[in-house]
This record gives sequence, C-alpha cells and structure tokens, in this order.
Amino acid sequence: MSTPRPSAVAVLGAAQCVYWGILYYAFSVLMVPLRNALGATDAAIAGAFSMGLAISALLAPRVGRWLDQGQGAAVLRSGALVAAGLLLVWSKVESLVTLYALWVGLGACMALVLYETAFALVTRAYTDPGTRLRALAVVTVLGGLASTLFLPLAGMGVTHLGWRATLQALAVAWLLMTLCLERFALPQLRTQEQPDLPVVASTPKGIDRRLVRWVGTPFVAATFTAMALTTLVVPHVVSQGHSLEQAAWVLAALGVMQLPGRLWLWRGGHLALSPHALLVAPLALQMLGLTLLGTTNGLAGAFLGVAIFGTGAGLHTLARPWIVPLIFGVETAGRANGTIAQSQGFARACGPFVVASASGYFGSHAVFLILSIALLACCPLAYRLSCHRQLAASGPA
Repeated sequence: MSTPRPSAVAVLGAAQCVYWGILYYAFSVLMVPLRNALGATDAAIAGAFSMGLAISALLAPRVGRWLDQGQGAAVLRSGALVAAGLLLVWSKVESLVTLYALWVGLGACMALVLYETAFALVTRAYTDPGTRLRALAVVTVLGGLASTLFLPLAGMGVTHLGWRATLQALAVAWLLMTLCLERFALPQLRTQEQPDLPVVASTPKGIDRRLVRWVGTPFVAATFTAMALTTLVVPHVVSQGHSLEQAAWVLAALGVMQLPGRLWLWRGGHLALSPHALLVAPLALQMLGLTLLGTTNGLAGAFLGVAIFGTGAGLHTLARPWIVPLIFGVETAGRANGTIAQSQGFARACGPFVVASASGYFGSHAVFLILSIALLACCPLAYRLSCHRQLAASGPA
C-alpha cells in the first residue's frame, strides 16, 4: 500500500490550524462584543462555549466508532461543511437562546473536525509506527499555530470590521480551507484507510474498557491541568503586582513552547525516541512546570514554569494518537480514542470552573502544587503503560 504524499498531511495540518483557530480560540476574542451585542453577562456567553465542549465530549465515542468503520474522510467533510454554514448563522445571532442552540451544532462539529478525526486519518494511512508519529507531528505542529495566528487575526477583525463581519470573513476562510482539504488531502487519505486491519487488545464484544481507563488516566489528568494553567496563570501573575500585558506574555509561552518538541519529532527525532520518553518525560516536564508556578513569585519563574509545562504538553499531545493504535489495533483505535477524548472533553469543560473555585479558597500557589502532585501520581501509571508488550514490540518510535 502506498503512503500519502507529505503535502496531503501538511494540508490536513493546515486545516487543523484553521479549524482550531476559528472554532476554539476565536471565541475568547468574540466574547466581549457578543456580551455587549446580546446584553448578557460574561458567564452567560462563556456558557454557550462550555456547552459546545460538552456536546463534543458526548459525541466523541460515537465519532470514534465511525472512524473505526473507515469513515474518517466523510466525517471530516460533513462536519466542515456544516460548520461553515453555522459560522454564517452565528454572525446573524440576535439572542442568547439562539447562541446556545447554535453552539449545540458547533459543538457537534468540533467532535467531527478537530484532532480526533485527523489523527484517525493519519493512523490508517501509515503502518510504520515511526513514520506515523512523524506524520502526527506534522499535523500538530501546524495545528499548534492556531492560537498564534487566529487570536490576533480575530482581534484585528473585531477592531476594524466588527464581530459580525469578522465571523463572516472567518466563515469564508473556513470554507476555502475545506475546499483545499477536499482537493489536495482527503482523496489521498481516504484511499489509504484500512478497515480490515487486525484488532489488538480487544474482546469479542469490543475494546477492553479497563485498559482504556488505564491508558486514558494520564491524558485526562494532563488535559485538566492544562486547562487549569490556562485559567489561573494570568490572575496568578497579576496578583503578584505585574501588568496584564506581562501576564499575557507569560501565558503566550504555553503555545509557543509546545512547538519545539513536535518540530524535533517531525525532523527525525522519533528515530531515537522510546515509549518511556514519549509517555513519562512529558508528564514529568508538566509536573516540573506546575511545581515552579507553585513555589515561585517572580515573573521569570512563572515564565519558566509555563515554558517547561508547554514543552511537555506539546509532546504529550502526540503520545495518545501514537500509542492507542499500537495497543488496541488500528481497527478499534477510534473507539478507544473516542472514549478517552470524551473524558478529556469533560475535563476541558469543567476544569476552569473547578480550579477557579479552588483557587479562591486555597490560592493559586496551592492549586498548582496540588495539580503537580496529581501528575506525579500518574507517572508510575505512565511508566507501566510504556512497558506494554505492544509498545515494546514497536521498538523506538
């Protein structure tokens, strides 16, 4: 079986950049003008987005089953086309009720078009684990640019065009990217899908759910801590007497520092990488970053802590789509990934509220340290997972 051209994977990664940038990151920029236009509170506007995340999480296992049936290209195409229309509808919204109803649909589109579907297409296109990991790195390197590109673009659009025209422009950009995806990537990736590959670590009734919980726990914990850090870092730094602008630069390090590790894997670092390194080291880096945030007060300490955490988070994003097909088999990887992604989605949706409440009682330093201890507790589990016979058989990534 031939493999897709590298350009097909690059276009898939570029699409993830656009989709994440518009569907996920742009919302934070649009919150204030939406609040003013609809006469609502920040909490009410944010609630629509949280509901979208919850809908996405609820649908993740179902989408995973479709992906296991070799329907990745159809799933991505349908979600992208529906989302383009819903973005245009969003630009016309006049009430909070309509906004919430709209985000039910956009939340469903999140489940269809974001990383899970892209990872499934890559997984089925490459049989060699090392080549697969490198392709996943390409997708996440480009996808990781979403916040860097679309936060300022959305901000400039709102300033100069207004939020409604900005959404319309974003809808056009979304549709153009979808057309490029259809022309240059999906035909190649669709022909590579392998619906008849053997199933590993499965039972006659489906996947081993106990093993799924074991595999998923470190990733769910890491997702929760990432949302906690994103929520708390800015008020944490500002409370120490630093400016909001300085705090924003500290948080910006989270996105930027996720790229070096992915770039290293893209350029061939996977050839010398072991499962231990990809599963345990990222958790250790995230734990160290949280520890620095919990024990230091200066701007430099906060920046270093966020940067170290971001380095670990960037590598950890690649770990799950790489190890799950090796452990469960490509044929059931969609279901396993969907089950884990559902828990991650709920962690992403409730994380900000939980940690903000805890910070009010215990202070942000204590919360960072508690989260660091939680990741430390996950390290032995991650190490045991890295010793799984299927990962050991795969050799270096």
